Amino acid sequence: MGAPNPTITEAAVRELARSQSYDRGENYYNEGAVIEIVRRGKKLRGTVEGSQYEPYQVRIDFDETGVSDTACSCPYDHGGICKHRVATLLTYIRDPSEIDQRPPVPELIEEADPEDLRDILMNLAESHPKLADRVESQLETVASEDIGDDSDRTPDINRESIRQQVQYVLGPMDGQSAHASDSYAAAETDVEKLRGLLDQAWTALDAGDGEAALDILEPLADELMDERWLALSHDDSNGVFEFFDEVDNAIAEALLTAAPSKEERANWEDRLRSWEQELGSYTHHPPYSVALEAAQRGWDFDPVQRAMRGNASFADLWEGNPPWYAENFIRARLNVLERQDRSSEYLNLAAAADLVDAYVTKLVGEGRIDEAIEYGRDNLYSPDEALTLAKALRDHDQQEAALDIAQHGLTLEGSEKAELAERLRERASSLDEHDIALEAAVAAFEASPTLANYQVTEELAGEDWPDVREKLLTSLSNRETTQRVARRHIEIFLYADRCDEAIAIADRFSDSKVVKPVAEAVWENRPQWTIDMCKQQAEPIIKKGQSQQYQNAVDWLDIASKAADAAGEIDEWRAYVEGLRDEHYQKYKLRPMLDELLEEVPGESS
Repeated sequence: MGAPNPTITEAAVRELARSQSYDRGENYYNEGAVIEIVRRGKKLRGTVEGSQYEPYQVRIDFDETGVSDTACSCPYDHGGICKHRVATLLTYIRDPSEIDQRPPVPELIEEADPEDLRDILMNLAESHPKLADRVESQLETVASEDIGDDSDRTPDINRESIRQQVQYVLGPMDGQSAHASDSYAAAETDVEKLRGLLDQAWTALDAGDGEAALDILEPLADELMDERWLALSHDDSNGVFEFFDEVDNAIAEALLTAAPSKEERANWEDRLRSWEQELGSYTHHPPYSVALEAAQRGWDFDPVQRAMRGNASFADLWEGNPPWYAENFIRARLNVLERQDRSSEYLNLAAAADLVDAYVTKLVGEGRIDEAIEYGRDNLYSPDEALTLAKALRDHDQQEAALDIAQHGLTLEGSEKAELAERLRERASSLDEHDIALEAAVAAFEASPTLANYQVTEELAGEDWPDVREKLLTSLSNRETTQRVARRHIEIFLYADRCDEAIAIADRFSDSKVVKPVAEAVWENRPQWTIDMCKQQAEPIIKKGQSQQYQNAVDWLDIASKAADAAGEIDEWRAYVEGLRDEHYQKYKLRPMLDELLEEVPGESS
C-alpha cells in the first residue's frame, strides 16, 4: 500500500536535532512515549505522550531525499527538531512493524464515489456547525482565486473569508475542558491551524506581492486580538507569542515589499500601535514593534539609504542606541532585498548592521567563495556564525572550505559550540577526515559532556582511545557539576568504570534520580556506601507515611539487600528490615511489601 518507506538513518536524525533533543527523544522512545504512529504516503503522524495532559501531535513529511519538513504541537523553538519528533522518527526507523500503514488521502478521495464524498461532507457539516462555516469560507476563497484568465494576475484575497477562518479557529470548541493543560494544548493547536494562513502570506511575499500579503495579514492580526484567546494563552503558551512575532515579521516584510502610500502607512501605523500597546500588558517585548518600525520608516529613512549605498556604520542605522528589535527589523529589510535580487544593497546593509552570518552566506550564494572565507575568518564572532557559514559552503559543494570554517569556529567562544562540533564531527567522519572528526568529537564532548558524545569519541579514537579517554575524563572531573547535569556526568563516570567520581557526585545531591543509578551500579563493589544511601532514601518515605511512595521505598531497600549480601551482612540487614516492619506495623499498605521483601532476602524468613 502506497510508496515504499523512505530510507532514514539515525545519523540523519542526529543531524536534524541538537544533541540534547536527540538524547531526550531517545529516552522518550525507550519509555514507549510514542503511542501511535500512522503513515499515509509521504506523511507520517505520531502521537507522543509528554509533560502535558494532552499528547503532542507530530507531523513528518518525506520526499525522495528523506525528511523534507516536520512539525510538532509542542512549543519547542531552540534549534533543530524537538524530542517528540526525534522519538517519532526513531520509532519509524527501529520499529517499522509499529507503523499503521494507511492510504494517502488523495488516494482515498480519488477512489471514492463522488456522491459518497458529498454525503460524508454534508453529514460532517450538519453535525459540526463550525465546520460548515469553514467550508463556506474556503469555497469563497477558491471562487475568488478562479476569477479571471490572466495567469500572471494575483487573485483577489477574500479578506472576510480570512477573518471567518480565524474566528472559526479561535472560537470555543464544544465541550472544551477548563483544565489548564487542556487550555495550553488548545492554544498550541490554534497556532498550528492558523499557520496555514500565515503560510499563504509568505507565499505571496515570495512572489513579490506585498499587497496580497497585507490583505491576508490584516484580518489575521486583527482577529488575533480576541481577548478570550489572549487570556487563555497568557503565561501559558510561549508558542502563541512566538506566532505573534512571526506575524509581526511578516507584516513588516509585506509593508516593505508593497511600499504603500503615506496615508496607507499612517493607517497601518495607528493599527499596529494599538495592537502593540494592548500586547504590552503580556510581555516586555510586545509583538508588532518590527512592523511598526516598517510603517514609520519604510525605505525612506536616510541612514538606511546611506547604508545600502555602502556609506554607513552600524550606529548610523539608528542615529542612537538600537532598539531591542533592531536585528529583526534589519533582517526583514534583507529578506525583501534578497527577493528583489538587490545583491549589492543587501551586502552593504548586512555589513553596516554587522550581521556577519547574513553577509557571508550571501557572498557564498553569489559564488564569491574566497571572499566569504576570508571575511568569515576575520569577522566571525561565535560558533553559531561559523556553523551558518559552514552550512552555506557545504550546500554549495565546498566541502573542504566548510570543514575549515567549522574548525575555525571551534576556536571561538559561544553557546552553540556543541552543535557546531557535533555537526563537524559527523561531516568529517562521512568524508573520512579522521583527524578532524576526532578533534571535533573531543570538542563536542568538552562543550556538552554526554554519554552519547563520549561513546562516539571512543569509536573514533581507535588505538588512541586510552590517551583521549584520560583527556575527556580529566576535563569532566574539572567541570562544575550542578544539579541539572549531575545525572549526565554520573552516566559517563559509571560507563568509564570510574565509580569513585560517580559516588562523589551522588554524595553532593540527595535527588533520587542522581543517587539511584550509582547505587544500582556499585552495590557489589561499594556495598556499605550503597546500604547507607538506600537507607537515606527509604526511611524518610516510610516515616512520613507517604503511602503512594511505599513501593519506591521498598525498591531502595531491595538494592540495599543485594549490597548487604555482597558485604556478608545479610543477617544484620534482615534484622533491620524486620525492625522497620515492626516499628511501622500500623501502616497496612507497607507491611505486606516488607514481608514480600523479607521472603526474597537470603537466609531464614520469619
